Amino acid sequence: MLETGIDIVEVVRIKKSIQSSDRFTKRIFHKNEIEYCRSSATEYQHYAARFAAKEAIRKILLDHIQHNILKWKSVWVENNQNGKPVLKFSEEILSKINIKNCSLSLSHIKELAIASVVIEFEMIKN
Repeated sequence: MLETGIDIVEVVRIKKSIQSSDRFTKRIFHKNEIEYCRSSATEYQHYAARFAAKEAIRKILLDHIQHNILKWKSVWVENNQNGKPVLKFSEEILSKINIKNCSLSLSHIKELAIASVVIEFEMIKN
């Protein structure tokens, strides 16, 4: 199965959520994402791009994986050795799908962040 997902987020919306409650950050973002974003001068743009990536992949996977398994921190963004953002998946997700290929593209400006995901996968029969 080959599917695409895309999402766009207003940076100020994510910034307000993060500033209003530490609970939002801890519930949505993986510890590696928090560490990466906090180390950047454009922290909220990076958070927003990662949030958009999570929304984009959720748009794809919620048709295939139960909602209680696809938690916010079940999928996260890390940068590879060349600095390219890549999606990482929890063991629980990987027990449900076999990912053949996955491509992630992130972009952001002061006001907006966008993510595009293309993923090829097969469902694992249990």
